[in-house]
Amino acid sequence: MMAPLLCASPRRRLPLPLVFFACVLYLSASADYHVFRIAPEFRAAGVRESGARIFIGEVTLNNNDKSLVFGPLLKLIGAYLIIVGASMLLAPTLLFRILGEANPAPLVLWRWLGVMAAAYGFGLGLAALQPGRNWRLLLVGFLSMLFVALLTLAAISRGGIGSTLGWTIIIINLIPLLPMGIVLTQLASAPAGADAPAPLPEDMKLDQYKTQEGRSLESLSHEAPVLLVLLRHLGCTFCRETLADIAARRQEIESAGARLVFVHMGEDAKAAYLFERYRLEDIPRISDPEAGLYRALGLPRASLLQVYGPGMWKYVIQSVLLDGHGMGQIVGDRFQMPGAFLIHRGSVVGGFRHQRISDHPDYLSIVRCASPAEEMPY
Repeated sequence: MMAPLLCASPRRRLPLPLVFFACVLYLSASADYHVFRIAPEFRAAGVRESGARIFIGEVTLNNNDKSLVFGPLLKLIGAYLIIVGASMLLAPTLLFRILGEANPAPLVLWRWLGVMAAAYGFGLGLAALQPGRNWRLLLVGFLSMLFVALLTLAAISRGGIGSTLGWTIIIINLIPLLPMGIVLTQLASAPAGADAPAPLPEDMKLDQYKTQEGRSLESLSHEAPVLLVLLRHLGCTFCRETLADIAARRQEIESAGARLVFVHMGEDAKAAYLFERYRLEDIPRISDPEAGLYRALGLPRASLLQVYGPGMWKYVIQSVLLDGHGMGQIVGDRFQMPGAFLIHRGSVVGGFRHQRISDHPDYLSIVRCASPAEEMPY
């Protein structure tokens, strides 16, 4: 990425290859580590949905993989930035000779800008593997190039830089902005991540999910219908709101014949305090840090707008301030959507998938309507 030139002369040159390597390493590390992780859930099938039932065994995929659409475009932008950066680094006077402008005063600064452009282009190529997970890197680059273009325009208006050189810098920065803006807009309205919902491995059964007391979800579902409540991350105010809702209706739910079981994405030792706060510490709970059970039950990851959109803030204010649930440290996937399902004898017979993270399901209706005798479509 390019910026207006400064006029100071450096006393000595820094080792540019070292600077380039450091920038590439930093940007690569900034890309979400999930780019390099292949979750075991992808290795085989896990869930079959037929009518009102969901069975462990086969998979129904919801194709939200935006990498197929945006990946090639982002790689093209990344290649463009690498070419621009490499030309600034290896032939720093080329552009000025073409435009008939004087060479930049600190040549090393021009090369630094080339290093940054090439390093970001490399990072963008990595981000293209899973654009939804790496939207932060895309947003940083988009804003950086936008601000550079605006600053250069201001420098032209003040006479601090020649108009020919200035407009060339602006055009170079504006070329990637339109496609990147389209990608970011689409990602903001699409489910975050390309792995939702994902299947469970063939050999993974419900008896592999165990509560804090060592009881399996499979065995619990054979003793009584289980109302399985899959929570948002533990720091989310709506996770706490869900616990408050369950606590208020616990007696009715249990009187209807269902056994409550919670699923969370944190370590059980760190989650215990939150259940104690809502007097639900005796309820069985399952720790699922990889969110495999969430994906197996068809719960996607939320879009940016579902989590941070303007329509959510009134619910956040209501829950955090007015209802006093507060917020905490993020423990788990902040984009994972919650849900509730009734499981009986190893099969899911009904449930509720949240459309908004602030939804309030009628848990008692799930228990009463979604029974083995009368399955509830959802």
